[in-house]
Formats: sequence, structure tokens, C-alpha cells
Amino acid sequence: MKKYRLILAIGLMLIAGACEKSEFLTDGDFFHLDNDGAKMPVWVKGNFNSDVILITVHGGPGDSGMAFPISPGFKLLEDDYMIVYWDQRFSGMAQGHTDMSTMTPDQFIEDTEKIVQLIQQKYPDKKLFMLGHSWGGQLSAGYLGRDNHASNFKGWIDLNGSIYAELESQLMKEWILERVPAKLAEPDADTEFWQFIIDWYEANPNPGNYSAAEPYWYVSALNGDVYDLEKYYETMQIPYGELIFNSMFSMSYYVYAFGNPEDIAPWDKLNYTQEIQNINIPALMLWGAEDGVVPTGVADYVYNHLGTDPSMKEVVKIPECGHGPFAEYPEIFHQEVAKFIETYK
Repeated sequence: MKKYRLILAIGLMLIAGACEKSEFLTDGDFFHLDNDGAKMPVWVKGNFNSDVILITVHGGPGDSGMAFPISPGFKLLEDDYMIVYWDQRFSGMAQGHTDMSTMTPDQFIEDTEKIVQLIQQKYPDKKLFMLGHSWGGQLSAGYLGRDNHASNFKGWIDLNGSIYAELESQLMKEWILERVPAKLAEPDADTEFWQFIIDWYEANPNPGNYSAAEPYWYVSALNGDVYDLEKYYETMQIPYGELIFNSMFSMSYYVYAFGNPEDIAPWDKLNYTQEIQNINIPALMLWGAEDGVVPTGVADYVYNHLGTDPSMKEVVKIPECGHGPFAEYPEIFHQEVAKFIETYK
């Protein structure tokens, strides 16, 4: 009997959800890009009267661009501009018959190129900007820095973005080990845990930036992913019921699709320094000052190697902010991105 009651309860929840209007089913344009076996979802929403389109490139690899419009920072930007959200292959809600041989950075760059071409075709005569977050910073840099792609854009926003895997792995290590002694000195410190981190790095002095999960766990424990978790939950009101029962999200959105660490180990050799040297359009490096996932030294590295004239590039570091300014400080995120776009559109 309990089983049948559970089935009835789930059915009623589904019916109730189906009766409610949802932005995920009504707002903007939703379509797919098919390329080399991947069927990648694209959601365009925001202010369709704007002459500006902001194309976002999500992180991971393996996360989802469909998480951006949930955040308050992107909701603010949607009042001003058209925004393109999309899922990369092997990520989020992407589908298709993708062979593992296509899980390469060059393939992801080609997919990004196809996305841009599709957006230009569907929405001609718009001024284009690109924003890449985390891994998306590296992917957008790889795309913009090749084949003169940057000439199609008015500007690039590098949001806590990766660029050079080995450098970031070492900067993350330094960020962690600088903070562990203070944790060990705290009253009632979990000395076994914090000492474990020191011992782990002694045994793994050069962990992979993409293939080693442990450093990301340590960063989270030190508030380098989200600086103030309580404040984050107050700001980031995630409508789980609507997402599950009344949106286009599928369960695959919640599953990391990259499989074994060995599959992504070659990405630890990525270095797009040459690509950023080829980029000469206006650029904003927007960072959380307390980011431990991609520490601020990466922002400085990108600034120093970027081909853009110093008068058209800037680094902005938001105090008491970790890896997600669009969720942690949405008003500042919106202010800085909008100011940049208005300056260079």
C-alpha cells in the first residue's frame, strides 16, 4: 500500500508541476546544434530588443550552461541583453551519439565555432560579446585566439577562467598550503584532516589540474569555491521543484559525464598562452579575490600575456568572493559586465 501511495504522490506532483507556467518552457528560444555526433542544447533569452548578444561558455568540463540563468547575476544581465546559454558535448543535457574520440579540446573549440556561426545566422546584425567561466575561460580563449575568431566580437569577459593547466595546478597548491597552517592553529582544529592535506601534497607534488579531484575538495573546505556559504544560500535561491518537475532539465544534468580521470588526463597539458597572445579585442578579467579553484594569479597571467592594448583590458577582483561572482555578488557582477559591454559595444 505504501508503494502505491508513493506512486500517487509523485503523480500528483507531476500534474501540479505541469499546470504551472515555467520560464523554462516559455521564455526565449530553445533549439539544438548538431555537430560531429553531439546534439547540444542552446537557450537564448533575455532582452531581445537589445543590439547586444552575450554568448556564455560554461565551466567544468562537464558542467552545464543551463545553470547560469538560475543565478541572480545572469538574471540581472537578461534585463539588458540577449544571452546565449548552451551545453557542451558530454555536458549537462547534451545528447547524441558521441564517440569518446571526440572528447578533445580541439573538438570543443570547433563546437564553439559552430555555436557562434548558428547565433550569427539566427540573429544577424547583433554586437557579440563572449563570456567564459572557469574551464569556459580556457575554451573561449582557445576559440577566440585561433583563426581570427576574435574579430567577430566586441569584447571578451574572462570570469575566473582557466588558461594554463600546469600553472593553475601549482597556484591552487600554493593557495591551499598557505591557508592550512592557520586551520591547524585553530582551537578544536581537525588536525588529522588538515595534516592529511599536507601529507597528500608531499606524496602528490604535481597533481593534474583536470584529472585530480582532491585539490578541489581541499579548496572547498577552505571556502575557496564559495567564500560565504550561508550568504550564498540566501542569494542563490534554487527552485529545485520547478527544475525537476517543470523544466527541460533532465537527470543527465546532474551527472558528471566525463567518466574516468584517465579520459581527461591529456587536458592537464593544455596551455593556451599563445591563443591569448593572439587576442587583441577589449577584455575584462573578472575574478573573486578569494577564488581557490582558479586563483587570482591566473587573472594576472592572462592580463600580462593578452595581446589587447593595456588601455582596453582590465582586471577586477571582487573582495570576499570565491569562484562564482554571478551567484555570490550578483549586483557587482552585473555592474562590471554591463559597464564593460556599454563601453565597447
